[in-house]
Amino acid sequence: MTESNSNNQPKRHLGDEWKDWTGDFQDTLMDATAGKRIFIGLLCLALLVLGGFAFLIWYFISPRLAQFHPLLPKYFVLVFAALWILCASWVLSVIFTIIGHRHIFIRIKDTEICITALLPTIQRMGRRLGIAPDRISHSFVRVSNALITLAAKPIKPNQLMILLPRCLQKTLRETIVTNAKRCQILVYTVPGGELARKLIKENCPKAIIGVACERDLFSGIRDIIRHVPVIGIPNKRPEGPCKNTSIDLKDLDQAVRTFLGPNVRLIA
Repeated sequence: MTESNSNNQPKRHLGDEWKDWTGDFQDTLMDATAGKRIFIGLLCLALLVLGGFAFLIWYFISPRLAQFHPLLPKYFVLVFAALWILCASWVLSVIFTIIGHRHIFIRIKDTEICITALLPTIQRMGRRLGIAPDRISHSFVRVSNALITLAAKPIKPNQLMILLPRCLQKTLRETIVTNAKRCQILVYTVPGGELARKLIKENCPKAIIGVACERDLFSGIRDIIRHVPVIGIPNKRPEGPCKNTSIDLKDLDQAVRTFLGPNVRLIA
């Protein structure tokens, strides 16, 4: 779903994240299902780490600050504490938004942008804790979908775009394409990020439903969410990545109704 923003780097294509896969069928590759708790837990951990770093910075610079004025260390600790409380309030607002199924304190769109900004840090932190990247990505997609669903506004069918991967089972893909066209929904099968970006730019959809593996959804949502709300549907890979993948049509139907309303059903 994404491509590199730099002309000096190769373009990214769907499935590129699997190019080093050796064919070893690990559980994390075949089934990366994870709940929202993983991402939220890492988000809370990042908040604690941030507070710890802030305290260390204050601890090391406070003697030097006191040389300029005895009250400067107190002022700095108040500033750091205020910033940390602000970050903690934001994290709590995300948690309560998901738990209570209603957004609290901040707009969902701003929440989404803030979350994507923290993705690289959360991924690195998760790896150090031994959590598979695919599970982190799946958990992020579920959190992202929950926030987008709560903030979704009704749009017209021709303002919704569904992006499908080429690796999706042929009969399943044909069923989705036929039903989407029947509902006047834009639907495309994309081989990579370059075409996806081109289609998004040409059609200017108000919302996107992307079907892909967790790795592609992670990078795609991160790049697109600032401009267009995206609901991601992770595929199932019984034969490994990029080959005869599948999804539950009920998940796709639910995503469609999130944007188009309960009266529109993709699957009869």
